[in-house]
Amino acid sequence: MGRDFSKAYLVWVLFVFTLASTLSIIDRQIINVMIGPIKRDLGGISDTQVSLIMGFAFALFYTLMTFPAGRLSDRFHRIKIMSVGIAAWSFMTMLCGLASQYWQLFLARMGVGVGEATLGPASNSALADYFSPAQLPIAVGVVAAAPFIGQGLANIAGGPLIDYLEATPNYVLPVVGELFSWQMVLIIVGAPGLFVALLMWWLIEPERKNKVRSDDQSVPLSQVWAFINERRMFFFLVFLGYLCLATQGWSLFSWLVEFYVRNHGWTRTEIGLSYGTIAMVVGIAGSIAGGVIASVYIKRGKTDATLRVVWLSTLILFPMAAFLTLTEDAYLALWMLIPVTFCMSMPPGLIIATLQTIAPNELRGQMVAFYLIAVNFLSYSFAPSLPALLSDFVFGSELALGKSISTLAVINYSIAGVCLGLSLKYYRRAVDMTKAWRN
Repeated sequence: MGRDFSKAYLVWVLFVFTLASTLSIIDRQIINVMIGPIKRDLGGISDTQVSLIMGFAFALFYTLMTFPAGRLSDRFHRIKIMSVGIAAWSFMTMLCGLASQYWQLFLARMGVGVGEATLGPASNSALADYFSPAQLPIAVGVVAAAPFIGQGLANIAGGPLIDYLEATPNYVLPVVGELFSWQMVLIIVGAPGLFVALLMWWLIEPERKNKVRSDDQSVPLSQVWAFINERRMFFFLVFLGYLCLATQGWSLFSWLVEFYVRNHGWTRTEIGLSYGTIAMVVGIAGSIAGGVIASVYIKRGKTDATLRVVWLSTLILFPMAAFLTLTEDAYLALWMLIPVTFCMSMPPGLIIATLQTIAPNELRGQMVAFYLIAVNFLSYSFAPSLPALLSDFVFGSELALGKSISTLAVINYSIAGVCLGLSLKYYRRAVDMTKAWRN
C-alpha cells in the first residue's frame, strides 16, 4: 500500500493518526454539549460570552502557533512534534476542568489551542510521505473522518455524561476540591490523550520524499511567499471558499445540541445519541467516499478531481443545509442531517490532498499551516459567535437559533459555490506547475 512500510503498519499509522485527530476534536468540541451548565455555573454568562470560549479563546493561540509548527514539521521529527503536542493539549483540557471563573476557562482554552496547533501540519506532511499520490486522498480521507468521529463521541458520550453528572451532587476530589459536573467531564475526556501521546511517540518517522533541496535547512520565507504569490488566485479562491464551508460547519456543530434543547425540547442525551450516531457513521462514510471518488478520477487523469468533488458536494449541500434548522419537525431535521453530514464530511480531507499535490516536501507542513491560519482561525474564532450574535442582536431571542443558522447557510454556501467553481482552472494550472519542477 505504501512505499516503504507494510500494509499492516500503514493501517496502524492511520489508526493512531485518526485516534489523535479524534481526541483533538473531542477536547475541542466537548464544551458544545455543556453550554447550559457552563452558563449557569459561571454566573449566568450570555450566549456570546460562552461562544468566545468555544471559538476565539481556542483559535487565538492555535493560529499563532500553527505556522511555527508548520516550519518545524518541514524540518524536524514530525512524529515527536505531534506526540508532545498531544500531551500538551490533553493536559490543558484537564486544566479547563479546574477553572472556576470565566477568565480561567478562557485562558485554559487558549492552552488547548497551543497544543493542537502541532497536529495538522505535522500529520498531513507525514501522510504524504507514508502514502503514494494516488493513495493519499483515501488515507487523508480516513484521518479527515476524525472530526465526525470526535463530534459523534462528544455527543454520544458527552450528552448522557453531563445529564448523569447533573443529577448527582457536585464532586470533591483530593487537593482539587469541589467540582461541577461539566468540570468533571473535561477532566475525564482530557486524560486519554496522555496515552495516545505515547502511541504516537513510538511510530516510525517516514523518509521525506519529493524534496527540492538537497540539504536539511528550512526553505527561506522569501521563497515560501514567492511560491504562494505565483499561485495567489488559486489560494485566494480556494481558501475563501473553504472559509465559508468551515464557518458554516462550525456554526452548525457548535449550536446543534443547544438548538434541539431550546427549540424542540429534547434532552442532551436524546440529541447527543441521535446526532452522535449520525456524525460517526455518516461522517466517516462521507469522508472516505470523497477520497475514493477523487482517487478514481485521479487514476483516470482528472487533475482537478479533489477540488471538483468538493465543489459538487457544496452545490448538493446548499439547499438542504439552508432548510435544516427552519423546519418545525424535529425528526425531519434529524433525517436531513444524514445527507447534510455526508456532504459536509467530504471537503476537509480533500483540501489537504489538494495542497499536498502542489507543494514540495519542504513546504507541505507550511502549506497546511497556511491553510489552517487563513481558514481555521477566522472560521473557528467567529463561527460559534455568529449564530449567538444574530440571535441576541438581530432576531432578539434565544429561540431564534434556527433562523440564525439558516441565514448563515445561505450566505456561506453561496460564496463557497462560486469561489470553488472558479478555482478549478487555477488548480489545474498549479498542478501543471508542480509537474514542471518535479521533472
